Amino acid sequence: MDILVLVKQVPDTKAIIRAQSDTELDIENKYSLNFFDEFAVEEALRIKEKLASGKVAVITLGSKKAVDALRRGIAMGADEAFQIEDPALEEIDGYATAKTLAKFIESQGYDVILCGKQAIDDDSGAVGPALAQFLGIPYLTSIVELKIAADKKEARAAREIEGGTEIVTCPLPALFTAQKGLNEPRIPQVAGVMKAMKAQIQKFDLKALGLSPEDVRPKTKILKFYPPGKRPPVKMIEEEFPKNVEVLVKILREQEKAI
Repeated sequence: MDILVLVKQVPDTKAIIRAQSDTELDIENKYSLNFFDEFAVEEALRIKEKLASGKVAVITLGSKKAVDALRRGIAMGADEAFQIEDPALEEIDGYATAKTLAKFIESQGYDVILCGKQAIDDDSGAVGPALAQFLGIPYLTSIVELKIAADKKEARAAREIEGGTEIVTCPLPALFTAQKGLNEPRIPQVAGVMKAMKAQIQKFDLKALGLSPEDVRPKTKILKFYPPGKRPPVKMIEEEFPKNVEVLVKILREQEKAI
């Protein structure tokens, strides 16, 4: 079974990010593999190990920094890595990203595509479903369990919904987006890290995919970045229990309108 995993290099959650202008961000040079993509890579590796066949490939779209996400995937256990890099891809949106990935993936053999449910930098969650639409395959989002049938023709996935769990089956090939709770991602071993450092990243540009800059023109445009609002000062409740509980409830009800 051949599994493709989409990965993305994003600013680390501890990186300092400031709005440099209305449409530009000043991002501290701290990056890491997207949080939800780690679950996708781990699930792909578990499927391969369970079935004892096939291969796992990690794919990213981006500039030089994006290679680190691929090497993380290799270090975890992926077999090969692909990078799509082109100057025209610097300022694209989820639609254009999915369209570019679809053009590349059409030439690849695959049974399952996995990716994180969203990237933590833009939180759009659009690439996975859009990619499935371009490829004309079924997709299930935010899964917390995935089982492949013995005949490798069908998958059974679980999704957490309000009040319970939804169990869905679909034919393969299909795309799945990973949610926290799907698994516990492994920590790369030293041997894996050494392998990743030496691994050859296969690179493609738009011309190699038969695309032009016009083909990947974004459908959306960022008009302005807004910094988060300042937190109000902390209000200390001086009364003792149980009076302090009455005061807190009054504040929440009358001032904050929270209850």
